[in-house]
Amino acid sequence: MKVSSNWLRDFLPGLPRDPSQVAADLTRIGFEVEGQATIGRGVSGLRVGEVLGARPHPKADKLRIVRLRSGAQEEDVVCGAANVPLPEAGAPSVKVCWAPPGAVLPGFTMVAKEIRGVMSPGMLCSEEELGLAERAEGILVLPADAPSGADPAALYGFEDTVFEVNVTPNRADALSHLGLARELAAAYGMPLTIPTSPPLASGSSLPAVELTIEDPRSCSRYQARVFSGVRVTPSPLPLRLRLMACGMRSLTNLVDVTNYVLLELGHPMHAFDLDKLEGAISVRKARAGERLETLDGVDRALEPGDIVIADARGPVALAGVMGGAATEISETTRNVLLETATFDPVMVRRTAKRLALHSESSHRFERGVDAEGIPRAAARAAALICDLAGGQQSDQVIDRYPAPPEKRRAFLSLATLRRLSGDPGRSLDQAEATLSRLCGDTQRVGQGDAARLELTVPSYRPDLTMEADLVEEVLRHEGYETVSARRVIYNAKSEVNPERLADRARRTLLGAGLHEIVSYGFVSAAHLAALGAGNQGQEVSGGLGHLVEGLKVANPLSAEHERMRTSLLPGLAEVAKRNLARGVEAVRLFEVGPVVRRKSPPAPEGGSEGFEQRRHVAALLCGPLTGWLKPGALVDFFDAKRVLETLLHGLVPSQASYFPDAEVPFLHPGVAARVEVEGKGVGLLGEVHPLTRKALHLETPAYFVELDLDCLPIAAVAPRPTAPPRFPATTRDVSFWVDIIVTAGLQAQALRAAAEPLLREVAVLEDFRDERYVPTGKKGMLWTLTYRADDRTLTDPEVDAAHARVLEVLKASFSLEIR
Repeated sequence: MKVSSNWLRDFLPGLPRDPSQVAADLTRIGFEVEGQATIGRGVSGLRVGEVLGARPHPKADKLRIVRLRSGAQEEDVVCGAANVPLPEAGAPSVKVCWAPPGAVLPGFTMVAKEIRGVMSPGMLCSEEELGLAERAEGILVLPADAPSGADPAALYGFEDTVFEVNVTPNRADALSHLGLARELAAAYGMPLTIPTSPPLASGSSLPAVELTIEDPRSCSRYQARVFSGVRVTPSPLPLRLRLMACGMRSLTNLVDVTNYVLLELGHPMHAFDLDKLEGAISVRKARAGERLETLDGVDRALEPGDIVIADARGPVALAGVMGGAATEISETTRNVLLETATFDPVMVRRTAKRLALHSESSHRFERGVDAEGIPRAAARAAALICDLAGGQQSDQVIDRYPAPPEKRRAFLSLATLRRLSGDPGRSLDQAEATLSRLCGDTQRVGQGDAARLELTVPSYRPDLTMEADLVEEVLRHEGYETVSARRVIYNAKSEVNPERLADRARRTLLGAGLHEIVSYGFVSAAHLAALGAGNQGQEVSGGLGHLVEGLKVANPLSAEHERMRTSLLPGLAEVAKRNLARGVEAVRLFEVGPVVRRKSPPAPEGGSEGFEQRRHVAALLCGPLTGWLKPGALVDFFDAKRVLETLLHGLVPSQASYFPDAEVPFLHPGVAARVEVEGKGVGLLGEVHPLTRKALHLETPAYFVELDLDCLPIAAVAPRPTAPPRFPATTRDVSFWVDIIVTAGLQAQALRAAAEPLLREVAVLEDFRDERYVPTGKKGMLWTLTYRADDRTLTDPEVDAAHARVLEVLKASFSLEIR
C-alpha cells in the first residue's frame, strides 16, 4: 500500500520530518516499509503561467504555440499536449505550470530550445515531467486562482515522500492513512487529529429511496445518502496530487472523493448516478442467469454466491468489487446516491478471485471493513461532495444495520504477560499505557500478581481476540528488544516433543535424497479397497484388516475424499503416478502426516467411536538407481531397507529387527517385513503388491516403507555429532553354510551378542542360494566384520583373537559350517 507522508501529517502534525525515521518506526511496530520514494524533490524555478491564447505551429500539425503571461512577462511556448485549455470569455483565467530556462526538473535543467524552427523558452509541464506521477496524458492544469508568476511547487506542496507499506492480512484497519496514523500516534505518544465533517444543510427535493437488505449475513450494514444538483468537474489539484502520490488516477470530482476517503479512512464506497436507477434498491445474492456489465466494459455472468446491488431491473453493481457501467457517474450526472457499506469478506474474495477482479475496494472488503466506521466515512465523503461538486444532501439518510454487534471485552493478566513475553520482571504499568494508546478504554483490576487489564476492543480491531494478541500488541510497541535474553537449560530427561520427532524424520529423509509431499487426509473408498487388493477376496486378518475400513466423512468435499486415510500409501502412489506420467523415471517420495484407523471392536456406521489418529512417516521408491556408465538397476527391497535404516538411525536409540510378514494385504507376501524396535512393532517394509499397484494405477514396481511415529521409543537426547576415529579399522570376513530359515537379522544379533568390545560393525556381503552348489536346506552367507580400538592401532594377533571369540558365539547360536 502506498502511503503519503504529507497525508499522514494531517493526522499527526508532529510527525518527524525525516522520512527514514518514520519508515524505520513503521517497520519496528510491524508495518514493514518495503520502499520509499520522494516525489517532487529537487524541482525548482517553476512558474505559474496564464494562458492568453494559442496558434498552430507553422511547421508541425501536432504542435501549437501557446501565449503565456507569467507575472509581467509574456512568452510564446511550443507545446504538443492536446489538453492545453484556452481562455473563454467570462470564464476564469486558465493557469498552467511553466518551466522557463534555468528551471530544474527531475533529471535535467531546462534550456531554451528551437523546435521545428520556432524558439521555445522552456515548456509546459505534465505530472510525469514533474515527477508527480508515473505517466500523464497531458499537461498539468493549475487552479484558476493560482497567482501568476508564483512557484507552483511551493504553492501546492509538490514534494512528498511515499512509503510502500506491507500490511499483513489480519490488519485491515491499517489499510488507510488513518489506520497507520493511529499506530504512529501510539508509538510516538502524540495526539491524533481526525478530520471532522461539519453538519450539512439539507433540503433536496428528491423522492425518498427505498432500500432493503435481503441477506444480512452478506451485508451487515448499508448506508445510502442522496445528493442533488452536483456538477461533475475535474478535482482540485491538492486532491489530485494525493491520489497520484498513492498510485490512483484522477477521474472526476465525484469518483475521486470515493477514492480519497478510501485511502484516508480505509472505507470503500461507491457513487451511483441516481437518475439511472429504477425503483427500490436491494442488497441480495445474484440469481441464476443474471449478468452485469462492470465499469471496465466487460459483460460478466453472475453466480448465486455473488453479492449484488440491484434495482427494479436487476444488478447494478458487484458489491465490494466493482460498480456497473449502467449507473456510472458521467458528465451529465446531476443526482447521486452514495453507498457506504460492509460486505461478507469470504463472499467478496470468492467473487473477486473467480472474476480476476482485484480492486482497492475488494482488497479491503476481503480483509474486513469496520461497520462502525460507516457514519464517519459517509459524512466525510458527503462534505467533500457538497464542497467540490456543489451538491445538496437530501434529508433522508438510509442506514440499515440489522444486527449491531455487542462491544467486545478483552483481558490480560500479569501472569500471562510475563509468561508469553518471557520476562518474569515485566509489570502491567507500561502494558496499560501502551494498550490505552492503542485501544482507548483500559482499566486495571486486582492487585499484585492477580492484577489484570480489562479493555474494550475497538470495532476496527477484530484481530484482538485473546490474551496472546494483547501481549503481541504490548511487545510490538514497546519493542521486542525490551524482552530480556534468558538462557534456556534443556532437561535431557524430559519427554521429547513429538513434533520434533516428525521434523527430525523430515530432515533425515530429505538428507537421504527423498522429496516430501503433502497429500489430502481424505481418500476415496476405492483407494482404501486397493490396500486390501492383495488378499484376492479373502478376509483380512488382524489389526491390518482395518486398513480398508476408513472412517466415513459426514460432509466430504467430493467422492474422492469421502474416507479418512488409513495409510499414507494412496497419497504417495497418486503423486508417484503423476510424476511417472510426466517422464520422471526415478521417484523417491515421502510424507509425514496423520492416519485414522479403526480399533476393535468396530465403531457404529458413520460414528467416530473406536477410531484413533496416529502420526506416520512413509516413503515410496520406484524407478532406476543412478548409473554412471550405463542405466542403473531398478530400485529393490534392499534400497528401501537402507532408507528405513537411515530413518531409524535418526529417530531411535535402538537397533531394529526385521521379520518376514505375509499378512500385509498391500505388500508382496514374499518381499515384505515387519519392523520391530525393542520388541514392539513400529512399521512395515516391502514391495507394493502387484494387485494393489494395479488398483492404484501404478505400473512400475514400487517399494514402500511406513513407520508409526507414535510407537517409536523416542530418544531423550537428540543425536550429537561425533569425531571421526583416530585409529584405523581392520576387517575380517566369515563365510558359512546355515539353515535357510535363519534370517540375516538373527545372524546379526548373534554376532553382536558376543559383546566383543573391539567389534564395531557387521554387514552382509552375500546371500548365496544357487541350488547347484548349496547343500539342501542351506544357504551360503558371507559377512564382513569391522574391528577397531579407540586408543591404539590393533595388531593382527589382537584382531584374530577378537574374531575367534565372535565366531565361537556364532557357532553356539546356530548349526552352521564355516567355509
